[in-house]
Amino acid sequence: MNMRNIKRFFSGLLLIAAVLMLDSCIFEDKIDRTIHRTVLVYIGADNNLTNTANSNIYSMNSCVSSGMDNYNLLVFVDRKGTVPALLHVHNFKIDTVAKYPNADTTDPDLMRQVIDDVTRDWKAESYGLVLWSHGTGWLPTKQLHYVASNMGYAPRRAFSWEDRPGESPSYNCMELDQLVEAIPEGVFDFIAFDACFMGSVEVLYALRHKADYIMSSCYEIVSYGFPYHIVTRDFLYGNMIKACDEFYKYYYNMTGWEQMAGISLVETAKLDSLARCFRKVVAENKEKIPEVDISTLQCFDRFNRHVMFDLGDFVDKLEPSSKLLSEFRLQLEECVPFKVSTPYVFPGDLKDQIKVEKYCGMSVYVPIKWYDEGGLNRDYRLTEWSQDTDY
Repeated sequence: MNMRNIKRFFSGLLLIAAVLMLDSCIFEDKIDRTIHRTVLVYIGADNNLTNTANSNIYSMNSCVSSGMDNYNLLVFVDRKGTVPALLHVHNFKIDTVAKYPNADTTDPDLMRQVIDDVTRDWKAESYGLVLWSHGTGWLPTKQLHYVASNMGYAPRRAFSWEDRPGESPSYNCMELDQLVEAIPEGVFDFIAFDACFMGSVEVLYALRHKADYIMSSCYEIVSYGFPYHIVTRDFLYGNMIKACDEFYKYYYNMTGWEQMAGISLVETAKLDSLARCFRKVVAENKEKIPEVDISTLQCFDRFNRHVMFDLGDFVDKLEPSSKLLSEFRLQLEECVPFKVSTPYVFPGDLKDQIKVEKYCGMSVYVPIKWYDEGGLNRDYRLTEWSQDTDY
C-alpha cells in the first residue's frame, strides 16, 4: 500500500469515526432533552395576594437555571390590573406564552383549559400541579360568613378568590365540586396546595383520583406562601417529602407569629381504605357524634365556629373498640407518609394562638347538633366523604 492509499485509508477511518461520534452525540442529546416533568403553578391572585404572587414568581425564576432543560415550569397567573397569562419560567427568564383575556381563575372551565393547554404544548413524562390562592377547605362559599361571624373578618373563598368590585356579590370563588370537575384524572403525579385549610380529609378524598400524592396544610399558611426559592426544584424533581420538610423548616426558623407551618403528604391510593375503616368507626359510635364536646378536640381554625379538627384526635376521643382504633391508626399512618407541624398556629398572639398538640396530617369536620341551625350539617352531607362513610 503506497503512502497515498495509506492516507486515504486513515482519512476514511477518521471520517467513519467522526460520523459514528456525531451519531452518538445526537442520540445522547435526544436522551438528555427528554422532558421528565412539567409543573403547572395555577395562581389566583386577583385579590389581596397580588404582590405576593409577583414575589413568588420571581423566587421560582431564581431556581430554574440553564441546567434544567429537562424540566418545564409553567405559571398561570391572574393579578390585579393585568390580563391573565401563562408564563414559561426558564433559564432565569420569564416568557409570556399565552394570554386569557377576561378570564376568571375561579371558573373550572378556565382551569381545565389551562391544564389542557399545558399538557398539550409542554409534553413530559409526568406532571405536577401547584394550586396557589386563598382556601377554606370543603366549606361552601355560602357558609363562610356563618362560621366566621363575630370574628372581625370574614373569609370569602372555598378555593381561590377573585375580586369583582361593583358587583353583588363583590367576589367569586371556586367550590370543591367545581375544583374536582376542573382537574382531569390520570394526569398529575402530585398536587400541592399553597392555600390555607386544604388539608381536610373531605378535600383530599374528593381529589383522590386526581393525583398520586397531595401536599397540603390543615391550617393557615403564612401569606408569603411556599418558599419557592427553596422548593421549586423539589417540585420539578418530584421530591415531595423534601418539599414538605423544607417548607416546615423555613417557617420554623422564623420568629413571632410567622413561626407557623403545618404540612403533610397524603398518598391518595390509601384514602379508600381509610374511608372504609372510618365508616366502621362511625357505625360503632353513631350516637356519640352529634354530642361530641368539640372544645376538647385539637382544632386548627380561628373561626368563631370551629370546623377544622384533627382527624386522628377526633377518632381517639370517640373511643372506638381497641381493635377498630388500632386498625384506623394503621390506615391513617399508611395514608400519610409525612406530616409535621410547628407547636402553635399564630404563636405569640394571645387572641388567636392555637397550641398544636395533635397533628395527624388531615383535618375533619364534626357535625354536632349546634351546626344544624345554619344548615352546615346539611351541606356537609353532600360531600363525598360524608356520603361514603355515612358520617
